[in-house]
Amino acid sequence: MLAVLALEIVACPLCGGKSATPLFEQRDLALGVPGRFPLARCEGCGLLYQNPRVRADQLGLVYPEQYDPHVREPDLSRTVRLLGAGGRRLLARRLGYHHLDPGPVPRAERLRAALAGRRLVKAFPPWAGGGRLLDVGCASGKFLRQMAAVGWHCSGIEQDADAAARARHVTPDVFTGEPMDAPFPPASFDLVTAFHVLEHLPDPLGVLRRMLAWLAPGGSVVLEVPNVAGLGSRLFGRYWCGLDLPRHLVQFTPATLAALAERAGGRVVATTHRTKPRYVLRSLRHLLADRDGRGARLARALVESGPGAGVIKAALEVAMPLARPLRLGEAVRCVIQPAR
Repeated sequence: MLAVLALEIVACPLCGGKSATPLFEQRDLALGVPGRFPLARCEGCGLLYQNPRVRADQLGLVYPEQYDPHVREPDLSRTVRLLGAGGRRLLARRLGYHHLDPGPVPRAERLRAALAGRRLVKAFPPWAGGGRLLDVGCASGKFLRQMAAVGWHCSGIEQDADAAARARHVTPDVFTGEPMDAPFPPASFDLVTAFHVLEHLPDPLGVLRRMLAWLAPGGSVVLEVPNVAGLGSRLFGRYWCGLDLPRHLVQFTPATLAALAERAGGRVVATTHRTKPRYVLRSLRHLLADRDGRGARLARALVESGPGAGVIKAALEVAMPLARPLRLGEAVRCVIQPAR
């Protein structure tokens, strides 16, 4: 059984401040790593972060063998598998994937692509430059496989050796180790991505500086992180799944993410709020896990399986998109470019 991990006091990862206000402690509700892990707010810049946090030399121990992003297979998403001629035409004309343009497309294919248009545009970033992509924290390579399927020349960075080995089935150009140690030269990529990675890093500011330095002229960084200012965090508090203590070392809002970009030498040029029913269901499971009694057992059964779970998910599919225009999404995705 894993022993309780040692904690250490750290400075604010955004401003370097040494003064922080403790908010609460929480155990690992998702994977059961022993211990209680505190969340604090920097008195200087307002960033939320773990302080004290798991000691630097033990951070790898907060990822048990069953950590899903590391063990899943990098299969193609359903969106890519169903792309079809109409979808390729849409990507070519709306997002610049001219190499995919199939020419004239039957009306039925065009209609099918039009119906899936929003989903396709969400799944793929616009084409950029020579199509050179680096995914920081690529895990087992699922996103790399998706992007390689539409013509990107893909590279990755992954700290977990087993996950990196899976990603190399997609592309051999995967560096195993810390992003700060990756050997890629400056101006090597037209797009650098990091999806639900920055919150795991002890030095998100230093890593974002490197990501911006890896951009070729005209390139962009795309980041997605949990949004601690979103509706889920407001509803569930310490039980919100986006906290994912102790793995998430930093909790971002759109404002603190923009401040991080500015300190790193960049600027946020676009922000999108994203919602998924599974975020709410996970948070609800976390909340119920700390409740006792027959009613709680029944509620857990409704959330986790059976017709009740289906009804809840269907209701969330309808209700959750309302959080996007309110800018209260469970996650926030930002496009960042070097400041001029």
